[in-house]
Amino acid sequence: MLSVGRILEGAFGLLRERYVAVAVWTGIYLAGNIALMLSFGSMFGAAMNPAVATDPSAVIGAMIPVYLISFVMGLVGIILYAAAMRAVLRPDAGGLAYLRLGMDELRLLGLVILFGIVGFVLMVAFMILISLLGVGAAMGSQSSGGTVIVMIVGMIALFAVMLYFIVRFSLAFPLTLHRGRITLGEAWRLSRGRFWTLFGAAFVITVLVSVLNMAVSLVTMGSYMFDMMAAAGNPEAAARAMESQTRSFGQLGPMMILSSLGGAIVAGLWVALSGGSIATAAKLLLDDEMDDAEDVFG
Repeated sequence: MLSVGRILEGAFGLLRERYVAVAVWTGIYLAGNIALMLSFGSMFGAAMNPAVATDPSAVIGAMIPVYLISFVMGLVGIILYAAAMRAVLRPDAGGLAYLRLGMDELRLLGLVILFGIVGFVLMVAFMILISLLGVGAAMGSQSSGGTVIVMIVGMIALFAVMLYFIVRFSLAFPLTLHRGRITLGEAWRLSRGRFWTLFGAAFVITVLVSVLNMAVSLVTMGSYMFDMMAAAGNPEAAARAMESQTRSFGQLGPMMILSSLGGAIVAGLWVALSGGSIATAAKLLLDDEMDDAEDVFG
């Protein structure tokens, strides 16, 4: 039977049993983080150069490496997420940290693009509807208060609807990997009546990783945050603190390595726990279906 405890047990079991693979995923993120920070350092350095800052084409050129590395890291994230799910669904697959680059990853990329397009269209449609309702409320009440209330309620409703569909279709990723084809209908069917269980497991993991991420930020950026608070109302002091922070993170040094390592560890844990949890949920539900079929047909 599916439960939050069993899902989390599978996710943390992945950390415990496949720690070498998790270390490899973390190392990949570490390399990506260092490359991204170096590109950010170059971008900010160029932006601080008066000759470059006044030239839009030069500013865009300085930003291109950041966008390219971010795009590559997004693709790498899909590959690592597939590896985490594969470690649960196909534990005997073997290979280096369950990493592959093939049709499974291409199908998952297609799924991400599909969900992104559908989500964007629905969000735009919902925002138009909220805006129309807000205008109607303003015209009806002759007050801005009604518009504000409609907008707030509408945004909450949009968040709730998006969250509902994200959770209900979350099983599409492990099922697509398991079936070898993009699977939406089965994901919706298997998640029926199990929203709160899937949401609860995802919520626990999200809170845990968020706390770890905050801890890393406090260690690596705590002094900068305190400097910015101390510089409140003093633009020159704030600019000096920002320049110092950019310099320390934009060059290969202890602070950048520490920040990159902390971020990579959190990212590696996120991949293992999120990918492992949703794959565990799919595996448990598929096993339950097999058991039910055996009970019926013998």
